Amino acid sequence: MIKKVLTIAGSDSGGGAGIQQDLKVFSALKTHGACVITAVTAQNTIGVQGFEVLSGKIIGQQIDSVMQDIKPDAVKTGMLASSEIIRVVGKKMKEYSVRNLVVDPVMVSTSGLRLLDEDAMEELRRLISLAKIVTPNISEAEALSGLTIKTHRGMEKAAEKISSCLVKGGHLDAVDVLFHEDRFYEFKTRGRTEARMHGAGCALSAAIAANLAKGDDLVAAVQKAKDYMDDAIARNFAAGSGLRLLDTGGICLGRTYPEKASGLVIADIEDAVGFFASHANAGKLAPQVGINIAMARKGAKGIEDVAGISGRIVRDRERLVPVGTIEFGGSAHVGRVVLTAMRHDARKRAAMNIRFDEDILSACRKLGLSVGSFEREKQPSDTKTVEWGTHEAINKCGRVPDIIYDRGGLGKEAMIRIIGRDARSVAKTAGKIAALLE
Repeated sequence: MIKKVLTIAGSDSGGGAGIQQDLKVFSALKTHGACVITAVTAQNTIGVQGFEVLSGKIIGQQIDSVMQDIKPDAVKTGMLASSEIIRVVGKKMKEYSVRNLVVDPVMVSTSGLRLLDEDAMEELRRLISLAKIVTPNISEAEALSGLTIKTHRGMEKAAEKISSCLVKGGHLDAVDVLFHEDRFYEFKTRGRTEARMHGAGCALSAAIAANLAKGDDLVAAVQKAKDYMDDAIARNFAAGSGLRLLDTGGICLGRTYPEKASGLVIADIEDAVGFFASHANAGKLAPQVGINIAMARKGAKGIEDVAGISGRIVRDRERLVPVGTIEFGGSAHVGRVVLTAMRHDARKRAAMNIRFDEDILSACRKLGLSVGSFEREKQPSDTKTVEWGTHEAINKCGRVPDIIYDRGGLGKEAMIRIIGRDARSVAKTAGKIAALLE
């Protein structure tokens, strides 16, 4: 049965935080999201230009409508703005005996605008007493605990004083501290980025709520939420001219890198994947192990210099679906094909694997593509198949061919590799091959 999560928060016209962010997270984590809007904000990636708060009456009516019919498995709160709204929300949480309540104590926007009345703190503490977990950042934890936080130990003291609290350390040491049932837990951030993000706090609390709704205990819910956030942050993008947005909706396939050259490689592969996956006959080229497309930086020395999909492009009925993230080091197998080809011709920086079939091989030849091959049975015992086979085929051809294939072996699927200057060109070649397979 589908799990349901309710967010009670403000609307963000820029789509990067608040209700809009929460609903994207709920959907990404395979839960149904319902919402109660507390305020309407005029904001974008530059800042909050203004907001209007809704009445406690309509907020209460929204909560009743959702709770009486949809009956969410978890509830999270975001921007509540005033004592009146917090009081209404607290009353309704008691009335409906909400067990999985996540409170994100939104006080100030990322751009610095205060979003909670100063006289609402006591009411907020009462609401927090009903919560399974509260998720303040450093400044919010200081306000709630009355402590000054300068160190990791300061985070622990504040979390313990607030109780059942996850203090987010993104602005201190990128380590979040959870105090729960008289124990401390630490959650480190993978691949920390210096880019300033919008909506990360909303997304984390929404992810925790979704995981609680699905039955995870609190520690597991936080860990899974952190893993999800690390991936979403890694794929951050610019929607406007200000703060960057994290990819909670999974609209980006490629990881974000600060260096321009790396970003161009990722974009090239992303374009190639989109082009190939949308081709009418692309599914006919998919091997059992799936497809990967890899491309290297100029002067690549190792797998860490070659980008590919961390998963694969797999077949789902008649369509192809990319699974994973495009990142450097993402494909060891096709990445080694690229590195070996580059040792012979530095211009050949991309490769792609497709299914072996005599008709596919015939299509390659009809297109005038140069073809090389290797036999797995002849491989020396002290070598790795991909490097040896690619090198063997290139030596036999006297140059790097467009196509290198092998007919497989015991437990090894036969495979064709397309080699080219960039990811787009190998994808276009694959598309031309597919077009001949009517």
